[in-house]
Amino acid sequence: MSSRIDPRGRAPFALATLLSIVLALIALPSAAHEPPPPPEPPPACSEDCFLLSSLTLRGNVETSMTFELRGGIRSRDKDPTKVPLFGPPNQVRLDNVTIDGAPAQIGFESDSYYLYTSARSFVVRGRITLGDDQLLTVPGPIVSLDAHLTKGKLVEGDRLSGIVAANLHFDPMNEAEDGEAKQPRVATVFRLSRAIRFGKETTFVYRLQASQGTDIVSLRLPLRYGEKIGDVQGAAGHSVEGSELVLPVSGKEAEIVISGTLSDQPADKGPRAFTPDSRCSYEWWLIEGDPEHRIATAGEPKLVETSQSPIPPTMPGARVFLVQRGQQLEVDARSLVRGDALAAVARTHKRFVAITGSGELISDETIGYDNHGLDHVLVTPAGKTIYLSTDGNAQKILHREAGSKEVLVPALVGGHALRIQSLSSTRVWPVAGVISIPAAAHPLATSTAETTVGLPEHVRPIAVLGGDRIRWAFARADLVAIAIGIALACFGLRTHKTRALGAVVTAGLWFVSHEGFVLATGVLFVSGGIFVASRFLRSSKLVLASGAVLVIAILGGKAALDVTMTHSSPTEMTLDDPTLPQPESSGASSSRMGDPTADITPVSISFPTSERYVVATRQLVTPERPFVPRVVYVTSGTIAFFHIVWLALFALLGWAHRDRLVLLKQRLFDRLMKRPDPAAEPEAPPF
Repeated sequence: MSSRIDPRGRAPFALATLLSIVLALIALPSAAHEPPPPPEPPPACSEDCFLLSSLTLRGNVETSMTFELRGGIRSRDKDPTKVPLFGPPNQVRLDNVTIDGAPAQIGFESDSYYLYTSARSFVVRGRITLGDDQLLTVPGPIVSLDAHLTKGKLVEGDRLSGIVAANLHFDPMNEAEDGEAKQPRVATVFRLSRAIRFGKETTFVYRLQASQGTDIVSLRLPLRYGEKIGDVQGAAGHSVEGSELVLPVSGKEAEIVISGTLSDQPADKGPRAFTPDSRCSYEWWLIEGDPEHRIATAGEPKLVETSQSPIPPTMPGARVFLVQRGQQLEVDARSLVRGDALAAVARTHKRFVAITGSGELISDETIGYDNHGLDHVLVTPAGKTIYLSTDGNAQKILHREAGSKEVLVPALVGGHALRIQSLSSTRVWPVAGVISIPAAAHPLATSTAETTVGLPEHVRPIAVLGGDRIRWAFARADLVAIAIGIALACFGLRTHKTRALGAVVTAGLWFVSHEGFVLATGVLFVSGGIFVASRFLRSSKLVLASGAVLVIAILGGKAALDVTMTHSSPTEMTLDDPTLPQPESSGASSSRMGDPTADITPVSISFPTSERYVVATRQLVTPERPFVPRVVYVTSGTIAFFHIVWLALFALLGWAHRDRLVLLKQRLFDRLMKRPDPAAEPEAPPF
C-alpha cells in the first residue's frame, strides 16, 4: 500500500512557513537595536537672518524713483525679523511701501530705515525721494542692483553687484542755462575724523574733509550727541538748524575743523554709543581722558595705532578706533572720586596788631603762600582794608560787590607774600576783660600762624588763649617764689591766723618787690629756724645754731638777689622788643591830572608802638579751624586796688604782732640807751 501527499495540503503549510520567517527577520533587528532619537531642532538665527537678492530702481532722480527689493528670511522663528532698507532717514523719504502687495511695517534708526517681516520670501515695493545731497545709503548685503532711470543716472553705474554698506550717488544731469549739458557729477568724498576728550568737561574735535567734481555749496553735519559748537575753522561761517550744523563752503574741496563741548550724560544711562555718519564708509575715533577719568570701550570697531589718527592725541592713554559703517562704539567714561587737594597753601601768616588807648585796632598781616592752581584768593580782613600789596608792590583794593568787606586778591603762581593792613575797633573794659583778635579769613590752609598784639599802657595781660596752648603772664619762677613764700610764712609764724595773713602778704610781696620778698623770706627763715633750735638746744649750742641759721639766711638771700638782679624772668607770653613791620613805598611818583581818585594805589601806614606786647601761635589753621587769639587782661586801676589790699593785709599782719613788735622795740631801745658802769670795770693789770 503506497501513501500520497495531497498537493492542496502542502501549499498552505509552505505559505505559513514563509510568513513566519519574514516576521522573524523583521522582529530581530528591532529587538537588537533601539530606534534612533529624534533630530534636534536647528538653533534660532541670531545674525544674518535675511537674504536680499536684488534691488531695482526706476524713475526720475530729481523727483522720485520706485524700487523693488526681493529677498527672504532664513529664520524659522515666528517673530518678525529686522531687515535694513535704505538711508539716511533725514535725507531719504520712503512712500507707499508694500510687502507682497500689503502695507509694510517700516521703522528707522539714526542711519537707516528698517522693515519688519517674518515671510519666507518677500517682494518690497515703494517710492524713494532723495534729499539735496542726492545720496542713498544701502546697508545690504544685496546680491545685485539694476538702475533703469528715465532721467539722471547712478554715478557708480547702472548694474552693480555685491552691495554692502555702500553710498550710492545720483546725478540728475540737468542742462545748464546756455543749453549745454552740465559736466557729469562726480561722487562726493566725505571723510570724518572725531576726537572725544573727557576732562572737567567733555570736549570734541571733528575734522571734516569733503570734495566733489562740482562746487560744494554747503555741508550738513548731524549733531546727534548734544554737541555745543564752540569754534569752526575752514568755513565761511556756521549755523545750527535744529539738530544739524550747516557749514557754507565754496570750491570743490573743503577741510573743516569743528570743536566744542558735549552734553553730560547721567551715569544711570550707561555707556555712550557712537556710530559713524551714513555718508562715510569709515571714521577715525580718538577717545582720551585726563587722569581723573577711567574710560572703558566696547563694540565692534577695531583698535589701531595712535599714530594713524588724523587728530593728534593730547592726553596719555589715548585710544584710536577705526569705525566702519554699521558698527557702534560704546564708551563708558566715569569720573573718579576726587579728594580734597590743596591748589594753594599759606606757609606763614604773621600778624601784628596794635590796640590804642581809645580802642582802635590796627592790623598788619603778611601771608606767605605757594600757589599752583588758583587765579584769585578771596580774603576777608578783620576790619576795613586800608592797604594791600604783593611782594612789596602795592595793589588796588578790589571788592566783588559795593560795600563788601571781601577783597579779591590776584594769586600769582609760585611763592609770594601778601600784605594787608586793616582798621577796626574793640572795647577795653575799665577793670578787666577779654579782647578777641580776629584774623583775616581766607580759604588757604595755613601751616604756621603767629599773632603779636601790642597793648596800651594801662592794660596788663594775664593770659593769652586760642593758640596751641595757654600762655600765662606768670613764669615758672613766679610759682616757685609763691610756694617758697607760703612755706616760709607757715614756718616763721606761729598761729593759724598769722600764717594765713603771712602767706598772702609774702606771696603778694613777690609781685610788689623782689628785694623785699627776699628780705621778708629771710627774716621768716631766721625766725622759724631759731624757734626750732630753741626747742632742742640750750646755752652756747643755741647761740651757735642761731648763728648758723643767720649765716644761711644771709647767703641764700644774697644768691637770690643776684639771680633776681642779673636774670629777669621772661614769660612765654610777652615780647620785650619785637621787630615791627615797616611801611612800604608805593613807587608811584607821577602826578595825575583830572580825577584825583582815578587809579589810586593805596599807601601803607606806619605801625604804631605799644607799651607791652604779647604773642600767640597756632599750627595748621584752616577755614574750619580758625585762629582767634584772646587776651585776658586787667587794668592799672585793678592793679592799684590789689596793691591797696595788699597793704591793708600787711598792716593787719603787723597789728596781729603788735605786742611782740612793741617788746622788740623796747628791747632795742634799752640796748641802745644802756650805758656801761665804771665801778664794774675790772682793774688794770700791773704790767
